[in-house]
Amino acid sequence: MSEPVLDLALTRVRYGAHTALRDIRLRVARGEIVGVAGHVGAGKTTLALAAAGLLERAARATVEGRVTHPAGGAPPASYVFANPWTQLTELGGTVEEEVAVGPENQALEPPAIRARVDDALRTAEARDFAERIPRELSGGELQRVALASALALDAPLVVLDEPTAQLDPAAAARFGRAVRALAALGRGVLLVEQDLRLLADTATRLLVLADGALLAEGEPRSLLERLPPLDERLGALEAPCGLPAPRRDGAPALLDVRDLAAGYGAREVLRGASLSVARGSIAAWMGENGAGKSTLARAIMGLVPARGGSVTVDGTPLDALPVEARARHVGLVFQDPAAQLFGRTVREEALFGPRVLGLPRAAAVAGAEEALAAVGLTAELDANPADLSPQAQRRLAIAAAMASRPPMLIVDEPTAGQDAAGRAWIARALAAQAARGAAAVITHDVEFAARHCDAFVTFAGGQVSNIRAHSP
Repeated sequence: MSEPVLDLALTRVRYGAHTALRDIRLRVARGEIVGVAGHVGAGKTTLALAAAGLLERAARATVEGRVTHPAGGAPPASYVFANPWTQLTELGGTVEEEVAVGPENQALEPPAIRARVDDALRTAEARDFAERIPRELSGGELQRVALASALALDAPLVVLDEPTAQLDPAAAARFGRAVRALAALGRGVLLVEQDLRLLADTATRLLVLADGALLAEGEPRSLLERLPPLDERLGALEAPCGLPAPRRDGAPALLDVRDLAAGYGAREVLRGASLSVARGSIAAWMGENGAGKSTLARAIMGLVPARGGSVTVDGTPLDALPVEARARHVGLVFQDPAAQLFGRTVREEALFGPRVLGLPRAAAVAGAEEALAAVGLTAELDANPADLSPQAQRRLAIAAAMASRPPMLIVDEPTAGQDAAGRAWIARALAAQAARGAAAVITHDVEFAARHCDAFVTFAGGQVSNIRAHSP
């Protein structure tokens, strides 16, 4: 076996009275890609944080056991968080300057910093937007910046926590190839993923966790093909599927967007985008990272000023309305749900929108209860949203947007990081929304779109390049 870069033996890891991991033994060698799968709450992120030496720094955990990095290094491990904003410093103005922060703190000479940054940007496919500002990037582009920032540290062990959650399918496939290239150069990789196909194609060995313990370990593809009997919460390794024909015809448009243009500063992102979403439908908005999908959603809500065009919801023009007035017509769930959650309890979070909009108390409570039931959070009414898993936070953000009963709902990457159970709850919530209005899902999850959406809109270069939607 090659030189080990991680030697971990954890007897138990606890968050207060809750045991997150128990009896985990793991060694990772140079050139090895160890995948980690498991249902939401299985302990995957806790294991990843422990492997990188970050657990007791990132969370209040009691750790029994040991974690060593035999290959050394300064640092011995680098980490890519599921939410890229968790690790971006914004100390530099541009992406290139952001990626340089790590090597600069290692006190390297300028030529060495330049070489590290160039290599990291190239490997992470972030070279094309190196001169842009991180806050102007899409979620998928930000994830590539976070990866580049980690790679620039040149650590022997790279720990990746849901690194492809917001990447489009082509970018995710290229990412898998980049990870294999890293391993070929002698890095050890620990890859936590809900994308079972990526694990099957990329990992050289796989661990499956369940309820904090090791459920199975072995060759990835053969192990994943046995997953439903092992743990149905994970879903199944399925063959890639294409998008079927739209399932509805003739319904009137509820959302109508015509020639919408928008951007950030001098940069134009949307260039005359036009589309509609039919009443009673769930539309999938798809396309590569940076194609303009999220910018369209923000422009519809008035969060990004439109530079031309029009938006109508259920016959009401939104163009002259302020953001708070548009909330009566459109609900929006961001890629990062934690950015829009601020209530002290789940119940309070779901009630906030209806109360701000002035709904009578009975109607507000009914809307909140209905929305929380749709996403499976009725048992968490008194929980603090900050204590929920990122996956449950996504579902709560959907419920909070639905509670005011807007006719149109737009949800950005709702299935990122979700296990089979979470995806099922999100599908139910979208179906409930479509039953009283319509929904649009910004997604790279082709399988979810194929199974649950009625219409498909493809974006490219800030425009709508293909619509397979309802007949007018």
